[in-house]
Amino acid sequence: MKRLATFFALPGRDRALLIEAFATLVFVRGAMRLLTIDHLRAWSGRLAHGDMPLDRIVWAVRTASRHLPGTTCLGSALTLQRLLSSQGHATELHIGVARDPKGLTAHAWVLHEGRVLIGEHEQDRYTTLTTWTAG
Repeated sequence: MKRLATFFALPGRDRALLIEAFATLVFVRGAMRLLTIDHLRAWSGRLAHGDMPLDRIVWAVRTASRHLPGTTCLGSALTLQRLLSSQGHATELHIGVARDPKGLTAHAWVLHEGRVLIGEHEQDRYTTLTTWTAG
């Protein structure tokens, strides 16, 4: 009940953005199972024009990712890149790998003007395999 009250206490624009972040994240999770990586890459990086501030979009995607069980770093990164590019913000989505005692692990993170927006947890230990640019 507290989460619902917190949600309704948000300004209308933030509520709409949070709903869009949840919907996009759910779509991305399904699309990662059904679409090719090339389709996802093209879809997430389509640059458009908008006026939503970058920090509000990052907040919405972080919030949605935190509250949707089973969300992966790649799902969050694709969602963030899609929402940012739809508002005209250029980004780079990085996918990297690192060795750990069990083998290889993978991680995804998003950069804007050299700053990590999402996926910053231990991202330095990963070697970038590919970078998808939007913008």
